[in-house]
Amino acid sequence: MTQPEYRVLVADDDPTVGLLMPAALAGQGFAVTVVDNGKAALNEFERTPFDIILLDVEMPEMDGFAVCSAIRQRRGGEIPVVLVTGHTEPAFIQRAYDLGADYIAKPLDWSLLGGLLRNLLQTV
Repeated sequence: MTQPEYRVLVADDDPTVGLLMPAALAGQGFAVTVVDNGKAALNEFERTPFDIILLDVEMPEMDGFAVCSAIRQRRGGEIPVVLVTGHTEPAFIQRAYDLGADYIAKPLDWSLLGGLLRNLLQTV
């Protein structure tokens, strides 16, 4: 078996997303680590090298915006970050962009997720 091409950190408090995200990316060259809150995401980022991070905006402990901001202050903080939320208001999207993050609206199209992440990673 070949090694995964990319390492992905997913932080989402919805257990369904925690199951579907790795399944959607299986066999596409992604190794997925899932955590269920913002503090756990920050701890995992500090312990493990990742290629891209997907953060739910609304999570316990720390929201996705706070996690993204904290990541940007740390070594390796230039990593691509995608904020994932059901909020589609321009202010939410602009806040993601202001943090140097991309934005994906829920509900996700699981069949397109791998291609989207691969495209983001190839532009880095």
